[in-house]
Amino acid sequence: MLGELSIGIERRQTEMAAHAAASDKKISRAITGLRQSVADGRIFLPLIAVALWALTHSYPGILGDSSVYIARSLADLDPAGIGRDMMFVNDGQSRFSVFPLLLDRLVGAFGTGPTALMLALLSMTLWIAALCILARQFVAPRFVFLVVAFVAVLPVSYGAPWRFSYSEILAIPRPFAEVFVLTAVAALAGGRTLLPLVLLVAASLIHPIMALVGWCAFGIVVCREDRRWAIAASCIAVLMLAGALAGLPVLHRLVTLMDPGLKAFAESRSPLLFPMHWPLDSIGPLAAEATTLAIAASFFEGRRRMVLIAAIFVGIGGIAVQALLGDTLSLLLFIQAQPWRMAWLLAALGATALGICTVELWRQGPRGQVVLAVLAVAWLGCEESATGALICVVALALHFGTRLVPVAITPRIVVWVWAAACALALLWNVHYFVGYSRFLASIPADGPHYISHFWTRRYVAFPILTVIVVLVFARPSRVVWGLQCTAALLLILAAVRFWDERIPFQKMADADRPPAALMNLIAGRDGEVLWVDGLSEAWFLTGRPQWASAQQGVSTIFSTALTEKWRERMQFLIRERLAEKKALSVAHFPSTADLPRVTQAAVAQLCARPDAPAIIVAPVEDGAAIPAQLKPQYWRLDPPNFRMTEETDSYGWKRISAYAVLPCAKT
Repeated sequence: MLGELSIGIERRQTEMAAHAAASDKKISRAITGLRQSVADGRIFLPLIAVALWALTHSYPGILGDSSVYIARSLADLDPAGIGRDMMFVNDGQSRFSVFPLLLDRLVGAFGTGPTALMLALLSMTLWIAALCILARQFVAPRFVFLVVAFVAVLPVSYGAPWRFSYSEILAIPRPFAEVFVLTAVAALAGGRTLLPLVLLVAASLIHPIMALVGWCAFGIVVCREDRRWAIAASCIAVLMLAGALAGLPVLHRLVTLMDPGLKAFAESRSPLLFPMHWPLDSIGPLAAEATTLAIAASFFEGRRRMVLIAAIFVGIGGIAVQALLGDTLSLLLFIQAQPWRMAWLLAALGATALGICTVELWRQGPRGQVVLAVLAVAWLGCEESATGALICVVALALHFGTRLVPVAITPRIVVWVWAAACALALLWNVHYFVGYSRFLASIPADGPHYISHFWTRRYVAFPILTVIVVLVFARPSRVVWGLQCTAALLLILAAVRFWDERIPFQKMADADRPPAALMNLIAGRDGEVLWVDGLSEAWFLTGRPQWASAQQGVSTIFSTALTEKWRERMQFLIRERLAEKKALSVAHFPSTADLPRVTQAAVAQLCARPDAPAIIVAPVEDGAAIPAQLKPQYWRLDPPNFRMTEETDSYGWKRISAYAVLPCAKT
């Protein structure tokens, strides 16, 4: 018995020793591989690409839609507090996603700030990983992070230019749904069918609107391959239409017209949600993306080609469907579902395709290199005007036309074309940097120097990507190794320094700990808070429902009850100059003349209302004052907060060192 036990112990020790030896070998191989990657410079491109991604995707904190989702969780956790806010009482959209349920648990466990930061980091990491998986379907491993660098620095906006973007670094469901869609598209391009279905179901559970483009792209690819898929898709469409005509929940909105008054209000408040109101400049990016995808598709066969072509059709098709069925025919579900958002995949894959085209076209010699130069100019100018669309026609003609009618392109022509492209890029960049330097000069010394302002326009993408491409294709040498190492180190240091761009006031709002000094001033007066010229400050700095703020208007398109109540209150505030003149609109900066002003008469009118807020909190700009008759108490800030305004020919900054706290309704 003891002998058997001894043998068992010896065998176990032998197995453990063998396992330890195997682990040591794996670690040794990993260390050796890392050293080799550093020695031959392969490690530097991934570091450069990820650092560029961090620099172009800085973390703003709990702002915008992130504040709505985080506050929705606070409302679920505190129904008697923030849960009484009219936006959450009349919530018409969060029940269609599992994201709020997951967010409730995260906020309950970790708090608002850590949860938002964790989700921002996670979404960025997953987005890069999904993009790598997608890029690997089209380029060799050594070029995967070249594609990542392209997507990092090229414009990330879609739809109406400069307003909506993919790969957002916020605690919202959109980037996570995009990750699942990108991974599904990669699996589809790789010949898989079941896996993309599973991934698209997951994307739909997180954000069905953002997932819709994935389903459409999947449908185009598989229906072309097998008629049975087309038959199944037709049957689903017929069943949905039948359900709509039968009045089934949600589906009935397919045949329901939106109230004309509410639609007119939605169009005046958020015209960029309606493609028929988009500016002419929106044509340029769409043309550049579609052109690049068409050229990239020409390098592949089978599903890989069809995936790229499908991105063109679903992106432009979604905009067309919205324009016809939503903007023109006013069908409710098409307005609420916003199929124009399918353009995000066109934008993301368009930037990806430019990286692919760089690899493929440069190998083709003079003709391909000229096409690449013209494509680069099209992307360089696409954000400025619709003239980029004309440049795209030239790129298409050069790429596809010269195959039918051969044209001799000499190396000298290549040099001249690239010289012209670089000269144009230089002019655009000089013009932009002159304007950007003036903008920086307008910011106070202690004001917010957001890194995101630098990326408002992406002309600088041209020189950045040119340097990266040269480093990637250059013959290995000590000089190239040194340049790659230096670039990676400097970019990493910059990313660490600038990724978190929150000012102290924003960090305080994110901290999930309402300031004690402010809470002491509002103690004993339960009820709603009017934060003058605020967005979501009342939610996060007082833990109270907001009486009215511009932030609450983001969900009005989904709830008639919210629209009516919110609009009435905001119009009252505008009349009394307690809100800026264009507070009902989105995406604008007010001028100094349009900023709200707290007067004794306006406060008296507000507090006489039967639904008056319990507390008014108003910013006090340096040099301004609140009427002494209102007997304000002050919550002082150190360091200050800032408000940006847009003047006739410049931007201004209002320094806010204190907030006045005024009692209003009787408790």
